[in-house]
Amino acid sequence: MSRSLLRLESRVARALAGIIHEMQDPRLPMVVTVERVRISADLFRARVLISALERAEETAQLLNRAHGYLQEELAHEVPMRRVPRLSFHTDPREVL
Repeated sequence: MSRSLLRLESRVARALAGIIHEMQDPRLPMVVTVERVRISADLFRARVLISALERAEETAQLLNRAHGYLQEELAHEVPMRRVPRLSFHTDPREVL
């Protein structure tokens, strides 16, 4: 994996953590952590590993439904040629 892709994954993880923290959705738990982001080499897809203190699976489903909003906000935060389609997971095996 290239060093630039690793840096991009790190920037996307930090940006998504901030965006999720600022979301005003009462269904989201108070603490949602972005553990890891894996972006495909073609930048079309990004798999995001999250953890939450409660209702982690529901939180992942909620974030998957809000992926359009999150992608739009991510485009404002991190300059990229192509904003990847986000998918949120709670199982680390799905993000490797």
